[in-house]
Amino acid sequence: MRIGLFSDTYVPDINGVASSVATLQHALEEAGHTVFVITTQSTLMSATLEDNVLRLPGVELKFLYGYTMSSPVHISAMRAIEEMNLDIIHAHTEFGIGIFARQCARSLYIPLVITYHTQYEDYTHYVNFLGLKSIDTVSKKAVAALRRFYSKNVQAVIVPSQKTKDLLMNYDIRKKIAVIPSGLNLKSFKEVQTEEVASIRQELDLNDKFTIVYLGRIAEEKSLELVIDAVSKLMDEKENVRMIIAGDGPSVDDLKNQVSDLGKQDKFYFVGSVMRDRVPAYYHASDAFVSASLTETQGLTFIEALASGLCVFARPDRALDDLIIEGETGYLFSDIDAFVEKAVMYIDNYETLKDQFQAKAQEIVSGLSSETFAKNILDCYQEAIDSYHGKYEIEYLDQDEERTYIDIKQGFEHDKLVFDTELIQRRGLSVGMKLSRNEINSLEEDQKIYEAYQAVLKRIAIRDYTSFEISDFLRTRHEMNEEQVETILEILKKRRFINDDRYFKDKIDYHRDQLRGNEWIIEDLSRRGFSKIDIENTLLDEDHEIYVERGLKRAINYSGSIKEGSRLQRNSKVRQHLLRQGFEVSVIREIMSQLEDDYTHDAERASLMRIMSKAFIRYLRKDDEQLARTKTINYGISKGYPVDMVKDVMEELDDDSED
Repeated sequence: MRIGLFSDTYVPDINGVASSVATLQHALEEAGHTVFVITTQSTLMSATLEDNVLRLPGVELKFLYGYTMSSPVHISAMRAIEEMNLDIIHAHTEFGIGIFARQCARSLYIPLVITYHTQYEDYTHYVNFLGLKSIDTVSKKAVAALRRFYSKNVQAVIVPSQKTKDLLMNYDIRKKIAVIPSGLNLKSFKEVQTEEVASIRQELDLNDKFTIVYLGRIAEEKSLELVIDAVSKLMDEKENVRMIIAGDGPSVDDLKNQVSDLGKQDKFYFVGSVMRDRVPAYYHASDAFVSASLTETQGLTFIEALASGLCVFARPDRALDDLIIEGETGYLFSDIDAFVEKAVMYIDNYETLKDQFQAKAQEIVSGLSSETFAKNILDCYQEAIDSYHGKYEIEYLDQDEERTYIDIKQGFEHDKLVFDTELIQRRGLSVGMKLSRNEINSLEEDQKIYEAYQAVLKRIAIRDYTSFEISDFLRTRHEMNEEQVETILEILKKRRFINDDRYFKDKIDYHRDQLRGNEWIIEDLSRRGFSKIDIENTLLDEDHEIYVERGLKRAINYSGSIKEGSRLQRNSKVRQHLLRQGFEVSVIREIMSQLEDDYTHDAERASLMRIMSKAFIRYLRKDDEQLARTKTINYGISKGYPVDMVKDVMEELDDDSED
């Protein structure tokens, strides 16, 4: 699928929307889709396209830190988007780029999906400078009207939480609303950046301190003035408490003044904006997370904190209902005293509680992976595409034992499809049934998996294969993605058609029965996807004397097949053979010291006689007798025969020539 993500904010901006868009982009790309991001840059210069990111000119909105508003009129950009050949447009904002997304969808006949990330009702104070109730009421009504307007002519509406869905339904928005929480790259928050964490704690003198962190936009709607008052009171009771405030925004100076008035400049650390790749380290450098915001649609920073294993302190809010379990993943507080009471209790029992909280927190967010996020979004995309283009009707169906031939139509569009009969019977398809494009794609994917599975069965009927070999075969020969490969592997393992542990053991036993050395075994099993370390560790279990004995058997068998040559030649050939069969040089030396070659002196002399006789005749054809004799002797010596034996044979050849 070719997907266009339209957003007024994108990395390197630091906010929840930018993070969500970037996470979705990467997860969709990992799933094999082509993703374009259409966003802004804080300049009035021309648009730029680099690495599938189209940045349009815009103006930075200082009061909305991290956001750039773009004009919806971009004629040249429209041509660039047309060339992207998009299957779906996904707008992540209602204004600026969001309006442009609607223009593109309407002009280019592309299905449109919109995600509501922001509760603009909580941001009306930015246009109500005097704080008048009448203006606030009008502003909120205007937001509601705009939401109803922007929800028209879209194929799907996505919200990150039930709280936001309920809000939209109160506005009488009649579109189907899908609740899809934004996902995270959970691994990046679970893994501790040890050196980075140590650096932060050292720089801020946090060792032996209980550290609370807030990370996010610093603005009035985040209620950070309440947080600072609450943490300040906690510091009065617990001397070792410190707080990191990471981020930027229009309220920074006001909050710094508040801290100064409290006389606690040495206990609150304003660290400014934090690059995305350093964000996990700030969580891991802390012991708890706090936010008093009631404006979250989902609360990505809360999820990040939980993914990092932190205890979370927050005010009760619908968006956090499934995240904060009182006394298990965090604590809810409605006022300063409640916060202080619960924070003191947690600090006093920190060593006992921290591991329990960490385990429960990471369990709670385990379903919010970027992979799950992308899968749910893709399902929504497909529904939107089906809604936009309509469904297909099965017009004709004919089947035999192996194949089913289907004709489908949608308006004036007709298509012919071929599937395995087993798949069609399993789905219960018949003439007259209607199928969405999603269902057809699912059928085609099942068919692809079915055909690949049958091809695998043919291969494993001939010999055993490892999971690695099957995976490589499926990727290269059948162009399977990782999810499809895993599906087939699971079926094969469940039916015991592949068993890597059994294969590993059997293959080592087989190579040992074939009298092969360890280097051969390591190379062969490594090529089949096994860890070199695991192979080497298993091979170490064999007694060294047994290993040398195996090599000696190989040497005896091979030397018995050598009928000609000098003893030196034979020994050299045996050494080379053992080397080719995977025996190490040190082991070969041991083997050769024990090898008793039954090659007799007479057999060696007879071999020498044969080669020197041929050589002497050959040299006599072009040289005089004396020179031919010298060359023949040198030839015999070069083949490793003893000098005395060579001279003796030469004398015999001289006698024969005189006769």
